[in-house]
Amino acid sequence: MLDRGNKIAGVLTWIGVAIIVASIILGVVLGRVDVGGFIERYEQGWSLTIIYWISGLISGMLFIGLSEVIEQLHRINLKIGRESEPEDDDLVLLND
Repeated sequence: MLDRGNKIAGVLTWIGVAIIVASIILGVVLGRVDVGGFIERYEQGWSLTIIYWISGLISGMLFIGLSEVIEQLHRINLKIGRESEPEDDDLVLLND
């Protein structure tokens, strides 16, 4: 899964994994709710924690899915035999 032939796809995969891991940690940390009056007493607000987890999972999976699309397009490009090369014939220089 994390072995990508394209560097951009690899970076997007790692960003997606980092988002998922960060959402799990932040869900636990930021999901704590102060329920004490004069003293500080915290309890885990599970609804808030689950919202963090689900939103992080969706965001991370979008990044991983985008990286998979880029990886598949890269493989198709290599199969066809056309490497990505700049097309200079369509480029108009402003200094000429």
